[in-house]
Parts: sequence; structure tokens; C-alpha cells
Amino acid sequence: MQNMDFKVLVIFFCVVHLSIYCQGRPLSKRTVSEVQLMHNLRHHQQVQERREWLQTRIQDIHNAAGRPSSGDMEGWKRRLHPEELTELTPEEIKEALDFLENLLKSKQ
Repeated sequence: MQNMDFKVLVIFFCVVHLSIYCQGRPLSKRTVSEVQLMHNLRHHQQVQERREWLQTRIQDIHNAAGRPSSGDMEGWKRRLHPEELTELTPEEIKEALDFLENLLKSKQ
């Protein structure tokens, strides 16, 4: 019985010694280079997230500017592609120029 009490007492003192020695700190500390690496990684992730967010916002703005508003739909018949520019009639050229002038006025 005394032998068992002695073992329990030794284990108790070992636990008390370890808890005082550690004082709530982790047993292994990170080196400065590990902390710097983790900081750089998080910073890189934040920059990447911000860049993706800005890219989607710019894309939304670009797509919205390309759509004609409901007031311009009467004069806007179809989109012109570069290969079709040689086949334009004078009326279509005038219509395109009027549209571009209205677009420039609205942006100012």
C-alpha cells in the first residue's frame, strides 16, 4: 500500500512540476522565420482575395457600360462587328456616330 501511495505522490509532483514549468505556454515555440512565413502567406492570400474581388467588380462595371439603356434601344438595332464595317450604309454610319456622341455625353 505504501508503495502505491509513493507512486501516486511521485506522479502528482511530476504533474505539478510540469504545469509550473510550462506556465500555460506551448511546449514548442515557433521560430521568427516561421512566424514571418505565416504572416507573408496570409498577406499574400489577402492580396489575392482583394485582386479577385476588384476583378469581378471591374468586370461588372465593364459589362454594364456595354449594355444600351432602354432609351437607346429604339435607335440600336444590332451590334456591329469589325468585319461588317465595310458593308455599312450611310444611314447606319450616321446612326453609329449619333450613338457614340450620346455615349460620350452621358459619360461626361
